[in-house]
Amino acid sequence: MFKLIITAIIQSAFLAVAQYFMKVGMERVVEYSMSWAFYRSFLNWQLGLSLLLYIIAMIIYMFMLKSYSLSLVYPLTSISYIFTILLAMFLLGETVPVVRWVGVLFVMLGVGLIAR
Repeated sequence: MFKLIITAIIQSAFLAVAQYFMKVGMERVVEYSMSWAFYRSFLNWQLGLSLLLYIIAMIIYMFMLKSYSLSLVYPLTSISYIFTILLAMFLLGETVPVVRWVGVLFVMLGVGLIAR
């Protein structure tokens, strides 16, 4: 079980960083228009890195599913909520209300119950 939890933390970290780069990359996409400039704006390194990190996270997830049941693995991936909120706070300067933290706490309590 310890191996699964460590793997889930690593996979969740990849997911959270992928989310961060997706956000940063999408901020570089220009307003929608039927132009090449719009479509070319999707070709930025942040979105490319985001895609790569998502692929790595998915491969790790597949290995987790190979060894453990879906009903155990899938809830553990919600650890990425914490990582994503922390990245949003520290790297994007977003404010996170207490109510949102309470919601994340409930999710994590659920993860703890499932892991037991």
